[in-house]
Order: sequence, then C-alpha cells, then structure tokens
Amino acid sequence: MLASAPRALPTQSPEWLECVCAVDGYANASRLYRSPDGRRLVLPLVRRTLIAPLIAMESSLPTGWGAAGLLGEGGTVRPEDVQMVVADLAARRTVSVSFRPDPSTVESWEQGCPPWVQREPRMAQTLSLAGGFDEVWRTRFRSDTRNRVRRAERADVVVERDDTGRLVPVVQELYARSVDRWAHQDGVPLPLARWRAARLEPPHKLPTVAQVLGPRCRIYAAFVDGRPAAAIVVLLGQTVACMWRGAMDEELVGPTYATYLLHRTAIEDAAEAGCVSYHLGDSAPGSSLALFKSRFGAAEQHYAGYRLDRIPMGSLARRARGLASATLRRMRGRG
Repeated sequence: MLASAPRALPTQSPEWLECVCAVDGYANASRLYRSPDGRRLVLPLVRRTLIAPLIAMESSLPTGWGAAGLLGEGGTVRPEDVQMVVADLAARRTVSVSFRPDPSTVESWEQGCPPWVQREPRMAQTLSLAGGFDEVWRTRFRSDTRNRVRRAERADVVVERDDTGRLVPVVQELYARSVDRWAHQDGVPLPLARWRAARLEPPHKLPTVAQVLGPRCRIYAAFVDGRPAAAIVVLLGQTVACMWRGAMDEELVGPTYATYLLHRTAIEDAAEAGCVSYHLGDSAPGSSLALFKSRFGAAEQHYAGYRLDRIPMGSLARRARGLASATLRRMRGRG
C-alpha cells in the first residue's frame, strides 16, 4: 500500500507505528478496508487499553507523533472512503477514536465526515520542492531569508548532518534547554515543566526513532563556536520530507541566524533526495513560528483533527487543563 502511494507521509509507515508502540506502549490496531469499487485502504491506528479490553482509546496518531489518517491505494482518498471508515469506527467499542489526517486530504475528510464528528482546526505549512532546490532558493525563499542564510555562513555557523543517531544527544540537550526557557516564559514551575516534557518526549523516544528508521531519520545540528545552537529532526518518505522536531539555544541562535542555515541545508538535502515537498509541521495561525516557516516559502494548509467520543474525552481534557492552569496561578500567587 505504501509503495503504491509515493506521496504518503513518513508517519504513515509501518516502521513509524512500530516506534509509537515501542515508546508509548500502544498496540498496533491498523485496519484494512476495501471500497465498493475494489480499492484497498489502510488506516494506521494504535490502541491503548484503559481498564478492560473493551474500554480503550484509538488514535491515528497520538499527540506528538504527527499525522497519519487514511492511506488509499495509489495515494487516493475519496469522501466516500472517509465516510465508510468513520461509520466502521463509530460502531466499535472504544471510548474515543481520534484522527489527524494528512493535510493534503483535507477536502475528502471534510466532505466525508458527518457533522456530528468533533473537529479541531489545525494549520500545517508545506514547502513545494518542484523544480529543484535552485528554483526553491530563487523563487520561494524570501529575499531576507536568503540574506540571513548568507549571514549565518559569514558567521561561520557549522551545520552537521547525521543519520546514524550520533547527534541524538545534541537534540536532547537543546530540547532540555528549550523546556526550561518555555517554563520561564510561561511562568510554569520548572519541575512541572520538566515532568510534562518527559511524558511527551521520554528520553528513549528519539533514540528509538533513529534506530528503527535508520537513514530515513536525519538529524541536522548547527554549531556556533563549537557549541550546539539549534537542531532539527527530519523524516524521509519516498517523495515527502517532514520536519518532525526542533530545538534551539536562543542566546546562540539570535545574532548568528543559525536556524536559517540549518533549514536551508535540510531543504536542499530533501530536494536532492528526490522529495517533492517538505513539511514544516503545524503552527498556530499568525504566530511567530508560522511567520518563520513562511519565510522559506511554506504555504499554509488549513485542515482539522477529528474525534469520535463515546465519553466526552475532549471536554474532560479541557477541564483538566483548566484545573491545571488554575493550580499554577495559585502556586505563582504564593510566590
């Protein structure tokens, strides 16, 4: 199925599900369908049992693992395919099923999902690599982006690429610094911020991905005066590259524009590897992160995540987050 869909996301592969299950303790619950006209469809799906075998949650995919959703034979997903799959999953005895589909299939999902399915608006940003890197550099990178890349080169920023796992500790070190910075910016107690980060990004997560995916997991790290300033993790599919993770040291990055040279290198490598698109992940519309990605020519893709709940899991989660925020405010109020 994957071989028949060259533009499938790397997060729709069996190896990726292997990583999800190994790191977060899910079971592979992927489902194979056949449409009335004989086409095959696969839904990459993982399952976590809560209390008893019939009380479980299923995801395609869980938070922190990117998009998956329905994969159609030949790369085609139609509204009637989505409708068939949603009807099947709605009849299953699970308390919740969530989907985060490939943003390029947004029209089929919107047309095929019934109105009662819960929707969470999202925005992805994707750069077309059509025409090769020279075309991307000249016509899609903004002029100020090209200038910042040149400034990083003049500042002797060094970018290293690795697909063996050698740079995994660099990413983890920069991520730890980022967590501390975010905690300070948001006024969150440092122990709580680190605990939450460890749950979302356990120490064995990136090493597992690097080991299972091998050369299809590339790590790029930018160094300033020999010190790690920024790093990104890029996943490679057949013709699609996805920037999956990123972290940086703001004090080192700021005056050097190291992140611009970092992304320029990864984008050029993806184009040379035969990729036709480079996904830069989701962003909040209008955010500084969305602006940064747009400087490379990434186009916005507005889509949605979907959820089928027997129990209002989304409402419960929002209430839990509200309670946590109120607790944090009280903690800050005590000094």
